[in-house]
Amino acid sequence: MIKQYTTTMSREELIYPLSRINLLTIKILLKMKITKLLATFITLSLFLTLSISGNAQRKADVVVQYEQNIENILLSPLGHVIVKEKDKISCYNPETNQTEWEVGKKELAATSVINQAENTLQALSSPDLLALFESGESIELIPGSPFVRVVLDNNDVIINSTDGKVVFNSATVGYRIVRSELILDESAFLFIAADGKMFNAVWYDLTEGRNKWMSPLATVETMGTLLKSALSSAFSLKDNSTEDKLEVGKEAIYTSIGGYLYRLNKTNGELDWKSDFKINKFFLSQSEKDIIIIKNSASMLSSKQALNILNADNGTAIWKNDISTKYVSYLEDWSDRILVAHSSGFNFFNYSDGGKVWKKDAQGNNIKRVIAIDNDYLYITGKEMNLIDRDGKNKWKKTIEISDKDDDVVYFLDKVENNRVFYLTDSYGNMVDYLSGKKIWKKNIEFSRDKPLLYAQDENTGAFLVYNDKKIYRFNPNTTDKPEPVAKLKAIKEDKTMAGIELFDWGICLTGQSDVIGVTFNGETRYHNTYKEPGGGKRKALNALGKVASISAGTAAAVAGTEVVFSSRNERGEQVETGRANLFGEKGQKQAQLAGQSADIINSTLLSRVSNRFNALKQNSNYAFVLAKNEKGGNPLLIKVKKEDGSEVDKIEIDNNNPVYEVDGVTDNVFYVLKNELRVFSKN
Repeated sequence: MIKQYTTTMSREELIYPLSRINLLTIKILLKMKITKLLATFITLSLFLTLSISGNAQRKADVVVQYEQNIENILLSPLGHVIVKEKDKISCYNPETNQTEWEVGKKELAATSVINQAENTLQALSSPDLLALFESGESIELIPGSPFVRVVLDNNDVIINSTDGKVVFNSATVGYRIVRSELILDESAFLFIAADGKMFNAVWYDLTEGRNKWMSPLATVETMGTLLKSALSSAFSLKDNSTEDKLEVGKEAIYTSIGGYLYRLNKTNGELDWKSDFKINKFFLSQSEKDIIIIKNSASMLSSKQALNILNADNGTAIWKNDISTKYVSYLEDWSDRILVAHSSGFNFFNYSDGGKVWKKDAQGNNIKRVIAIDNDYLYITGKEMNLIDRDGKNKWKKTIEISDKDDDVVYFLDKVENNRVFYLTDSYGNMVDYLSGKKIWKKNIEFSRDKPLLYAQDENTGAFLVYNDKKIYRFNPNTTDKPEPVAKLKAIKEDKTMAGIELFDWGICLTGQSDVIGVTFNGETRYHNTYKEPGGGKRKALNALGKVASISAGTAAAVAGTEVVFSSRNERGEQVETGRANLFGEKGQKQAQLAGQSADIINSTLLSRVSNRFNALKQNSNYAFVLAKNEKGGNPLLIKVKKEDGSEVDKIEIDNNNPVYEVDGVTDNVFYVLKNELRVFSKN
């Protein structure tokens, strides 16, 4: 079915002919010596007409109609809109105003090599297994690739978003995907899959479009407990205590499922070994000779973790004794030794026998985070921080208090300019001299821990602008002047919804669900827009483009036991990058081998376009999108606010308080879903 496209004239196109006619009319009337009163009346009529036209709610520039109601949309790496209907997925190109491709369940069924009556879902007899595939995201992009995966008619489908080619269809293979990993260097996917009876590891060759091998891992019956606690995504399987994942090495594949660790031969999928005990997490060393494992060692009276090293070839434990602790927080792989930070201290341990490298542990109560700085280690212990050198010796005479409570979020902790360490937590903000360990300001700047804390760094001066509890502070590493509030914003309507901060050459822009505020570096309010919340249900928060990366970085702060950070260094102590290349990164461009029969997607033009788009997205933080009550009555408005000056550059009327929409950060186009329509609002 061909979509129906409707274009509308822009506001300027509508106003210009009207204004030109009226101006000509006035000139003619004046030349005809019509009374001044009449001319004035006509002039006022003109201005009133222009005012009404200019303030009218903007209509969509393009309306694309679909056969069914649209369930979801997302932007592809090329800026195309992937549209998911109940029985169909398609790709709309806003540049050409055309549907590039579409895939429906009928086409998928027609290509099936199995009997259509034997629906894959029907083979999943276990109720727990059925529940695993009944919920979750119906459409998502596979990170670092042009591939889209979608659940369509109870089938898992992977589509190349650049040309619509179906590179995987579960109906043709008879299994459902539980977890997937794109193996970029091998032009393949590695799946953990379920066929109703077994969990299998599957190597799926993209070039040939078929299974290269399938290796059974466990029966569905043995995984019942895990299935009951599975998360809502059909492409990720883990519970609160176990982090199941895939690791692809040079010669072998390591995967954990249900807490058991498996090693598979990469060439043929044969099982080399399986652990006879459950683990919580595992990490493959950079040499790939060792596997670091963390498991529970709970008793009736306590819950602890145990860390050990396994021989990657046979899965046997190398260390005679586990490291037993409340939790492990940080691991650093140095090829021949590993740094282990846990609840009560940290030390280097030899891979070969588990022997300690330092005579004494770097001690502390409730160690949560370790940050490697040059040849030293800055670490958080409880409510304090300290610094030691590579030999484990203290560099500061005493610890520095950085929080009031152990569970305070640490938004920033790192070495900054002028040889200082800057810390920013729920409780305090201050700087410390890196060499002496003395605070720059004797008294900390105190924050309200129940209010949002936002920060941005001025790269020109190195100063940090920090917002909390309607105040803005400036922390400058190049001065000893105590930070005082440069601004107090008493008029903020909803302080607890403040979520974004953006730096400009004149100052900062703060954004929340009800406020968009510009404040100069001198503390003067450049503008302050306030909006009323629309009535009804829960509304959508600010679009992600209105936020900055520092916010998400801040919320990743360590809370005891919630995260294990794993990093690698070489023998010289230099950081080593680990993990596979991103398809669109520089390394990925050199390694990408997906141009074969599977999909003609990797070429210099495509990579260039995608790279440029991603770069632009990182830099485009010029607008905030606020969902607000329509003061003139009617439906709520999605208001586009320019952060530079606070001007409202666009107002889009929507039909509910939780709209489905996407914003292209490169073109500034807004794509909004209304039932079976995709409404496109071009940059205004």
